[in-house]
Amino acid sequence: MKRKICSMLLTTVLVLFVQVETRAQSAGKFTVNGVIDTVPHATYFITYFQKGKVKYDTVSLDAQRRLRYTGTITEPTIFNLMIKTVNPLFMGNSYVYTFWVEPGKIISFTGKTGWLLKGARGLVTNSKKFDIRNSDTEVIERAYRESYGAALRTLEQNTGKSVSSLVRARLVDSIETNFIVQHPNNYYSIYLLNNRLRYSEPDYPFVEKLINRLSAKIKNTYLGKETVQRIKVNNLVGIGKTMPDFVQPDTLSKPVKLSDFRGKYLFVDFWASWCGPCRKENPHLIAAHKQFAAKGFDILGVSLDESKALWLKAIQDDQLTWTQVSDLKGLNNSVAKSLFIRAIPDNFLLDPNGVVIARGLRGQELLKKLKSIFKD
Repeated sequence: MKRKICSMLLTTVLVLFVQVETRAQSAGKFTVNGVIDTVPHATYFITYFQKGKVKYDTVSLDAQRRLRYTGTITEPTIFNLMIKTVNPLFMGNSYVYTFWVEPGKIISFTGKTGWLLKGARGLVTNSKKFDIRNSDTEVIERAYRESYGAALRTLEQNTGKSVSSLVRARLVDSIETNFIVQHPNNYYSIYLLNNRLRYSEPDYPFVEKLINRLSAKIKNTYLGKETVQRIKVNNLVGIGKTMPDFVQPDTLSKPVKLSDFRGKYLFVDFWASWCGPCRKENPHLIAAHKQFAAKGFDILGVSLDESKALWLKAIQDDQLTWTQVSDLKGLNNSVAKSLFIRAIPDNFLLDPNGVVIARGLRGQELLKKLKSIFKD
C-alpha cells in the first residue's frame, strides 16, 4: 500500500515538471546580469565548469551593487559566486550563490545576502537567497527538489514517523528513475546520472541501467561522454575486476609486463616527473615499499613523461627503487589511454591474481590498507 501511494505521488509530481528539452549544444556565450543585496564594489569569486575543467574568475559590484559577467560554455553548467570567508574556523571561500547557467542565455539574477528580512511580524529568516530568470535547468532542478520534498513529506505522513536513510535512498532512486525515463532528451537527466558516479561509493549499476534510456543528443554532450567513459573504466578496472595485461619499456628499454608481478600485491602508480602532487606521494610509497616488500608487496610505476632525462632524474632524486616503465608519450601513454586515465596521480592496488582491490589511495591510505592485508 505504501509503495502504491508513493508511486502515485511520484507520477503526479513528475507531471508538474517543466518540459524543457535540450537544444543542440554548441559553443556559446552566457551572461549573468544581476544585483546583490550587499555592500557596493564587493568582489565575488566565480567558478564553473567548461568541458570538465574548472574556470576561475572574479567579478566586482558597481556603486549600485550590480554585476555583469560573460563566459563561454558548450552546455549547461553550475555557476558559483563566492566570497572570502569571515569565519576563522574555515579557510578559503564561502559559497553564496549556486545556480545553473546555459549557453546562449542572458541570466537575470537578484541576490539577497541578508540573513534577516523585515516582515509584517518583525524580523524573519531570509529563506529565499536569490531570484533567477531565463535558466531552464535551474527551473527543472528546483522542481525536482520540490518533488522529492513533497514525496518525503507524504511518506512520513502516511507512516506517521520519520523514514530511515534506506527508505530515503529508495525514494531518491525512484524519483531519479522516473525523471530520467520520462525525460531522455533533458540535460538534467545526464547530470543526475553523472552525479551518481561522484559519490564516495559510485553507483555504477544504477547508471548502467539507465544510461541507454537517454537520447543520442544527450549522450553526445561532454557530460554524457564522460559518464560513458567512467562506466567503461569501471568495467575494465573497477573494484573486483582483473586489470588488463599490458607491456611497457623500463628505464633500460626492456619490455615489462603487468603479469610479471602475479603472485604479489602490486601497487600500479601512474605519475610523472612534472606532476607535483605525484612527487609528494613518493615518500609514502617509499615507506610502504620498505615495510612490506619482503612480505609480498611491490610497486610498478607507469610514467606519463615525454623526456627520458627528466623521468630518470626524478627517479634518482626521489630515490625510487621499484620498477618503472614508460612509453614516453606523455599524456598519450598507451596504458593510461586504454584505462581512460585523464589525470594523475592515479593508482590501483592489485591482489596476487591481478584483481583490483583498491584505487586512488593517497597519503597514509596505502600503508593502512597494507597493514590490514598483512595483519602487521
